[in-house]
Amino acid sequence: MQTNKLTASALLICTCVIWGIQPMFAKFVVREMSPIPMVSIRYTIVALTLFAMLAWRGEKLLPPRRTWPALFTMGILGVCINNVTQFTGLQYSTVTNFTIIATLTPIVTALLSFVLIHERLHRLQWLGICSSLCGALYLLSNGSLAAILTLSFNIGDVLFFTSQVAWALYSIIVVRIIDAVSPFAIVAWSGLLGSLTTAAGAAYLGHFELPSLLSPLALGSYLFVIFAGGLIAMIFWNKGTGIVGPSQAAVFMNIMPLVGIICGVLFLDEQLLISQAIGGVLILGGVYLTTQYRTVAYRLAKYFTRRQRKRQPLR
Repeated sequence: MQTNKLTASALLICTCVIWGIQPMFAKFVVREMSPIPMVSIRYTIVALTLFAMLAWRGEKLLPPRRTWPALFTMGILGVCINNVTQFTGLQYSTVTNFTIIATLTPIVTALLSFVLIHERLHRLQWLGICSSLCGALYLLSNGSLAAILTLSFNIGDVLFFTSQVAWALYSIIVVRIIDAVSPFAIVAWSGLLGSLTTAAGAAYLGHFELPSLLSPLALGSYLFVIFAGGLIAMIFWNKGTGIVGPSQAAVFMNIMPLVGIICGVLFLDEQLLISQAIGGVLILGGVYLTTQYRTVAYRLAKYFTRRQRKRQPLR
């Protein structure tokens, strides 16, 4: 059990590192390509790649019939709504604002999980969620609450929040079918159904425009968005979420702001600020508390029991 949780943590950390980098690449793509064909082509390629892998591995291509409604819904939420609103939002707002709004995902996921699937969280897990959220906001604001309060939001930010709600619902559904459908098949079928729905809806509304030849920068960025952000990260996320549950998995998304800081220090020769270090500690501490709450609760109980025994007078 502990090994499974460690595996899930590793998968979710890798996922959030990839997704932490992805908005920067996506920004280059949306300058030359409309978000709707960008999403549709992306997940069509992802789905076809995974179907080929499933066939090569000798796995069943068709999932159980009872999972089809869930897979179709996941395609609408995780592919169509989540991606289209996120990439459209990048045309109106900034990567920084997207990262800030993404820090709300654990709270949204925990609340929706409680309402929809009655997933109850320990008090230490709620403390971990709050710690991680505060760390992300502290990091992004450079330790200044006023910087957060004075931020201006626009239609792009509303779209960002919509994408996070859709993703929270997608993650909740994953838990329902992960035992019946492999992570590969989940991404393949939800990706295919979502891309077809996106293309059909756009064509009906007259908004589907095939892209022109992309520049080398946009093409390279798009390949990263397709294969790293769409193929590898989605498989890792579904596998990890199936092990730890949607609420715990969502907390890992607060690692995403750290990725930008670390990349800046390692590759752009930027300095690490004290506020960034404090924010990083709060984020990682929150992730640890949320995922290892049983261990923390046991150690706390053991500690207070020992203290109580020491205070008792000898008879």
